Amino acid sequence: MTWFDADYRRRQIVAIDATGGSGTTATIDAEFLVPSDWDDFWDNIRSDFNDVVVTDSEGNLVSFARKAGANYSTRTLTLQIDGMQIKNDDSFAVAYVYFFEPNETTDRSVSVTISSAKVGHIMLSAPHSRIVSQPASQSALDSPIQSFVKASTDEVHVYFIVNSGFAKRISPYNERNDEEGIDYVQVFSYDSSGSDASARYDESSTRIGNGFVRATYKAGDTGSDYAIAIQISTTLGQLYQIRAILRVKNLLP
Repeated sequence: MTWFDADYRRRQIVAIDATGGSGTTATIDAEFLVPSDWDDFWDNIRSDFNDVVVTDSEGNLVSFARKAGANYSTRTLTLQIDGMQIKNDDSFAVAYVYFFEPNETTDRSVSVTISSAKVGHIMLSAPHSRIVSQPASQSALDSPIQSFVKASTDEVHVYFIVNSGFAKRISPYNERNDEEGIDYVQVFSYDSSGSDASARYDESSTRIGNGFVRATYKAGDTGSDYAIAIQISTTLGQLYQIRAILRVKNLLP
């Protein structure tokens, strides 16, 4: 993974819902709304949007456009991606929006043709509860270290911290030390037999932030324990899961 341009001071990860495919490589179109309440973005971009750029998970420029109706003064902007290559069409794929380069005079947006656009999401909140960190090492006999409890009717967010396992550069590229990042994410919930069931999570609510993934879990049988997990594919070819235990208990007096 590379930083798109040393002169661009900020970037934000975008989670693109590419679920529903067969799990193979694909070319997708996508679009995502830039939130109007994102002050760090709107207070630091050019009014002509020249310093707003979209890349793939490895920092490579993709064909993108500003959807009709973009307006700096009203904080209205939807970005469209045309023909981005992804490695798994049954996952949440990653793109980035780079911004904050006051001296940018080149408009890198292009004319696009969008068909069956996948929906992307920008997440502005930080992890705040039910946080799962990635252990540095774990013996083969250990069960997941962290556990949480919910009722069978609860739908809860779980935040998985992912950046601790990513490689850093020995020396900077484009003034950044980042070398590895998320390529795509998948969500799972395993019962005691190891069977995954999508009825126990809301896949469409998955979000990816800078350094973490938020997954939403629901349902389950009271009195049962489940291994909840996200699977991360990285830009350097790693594929691994981060897990925790979710206990379902309907507490009664």
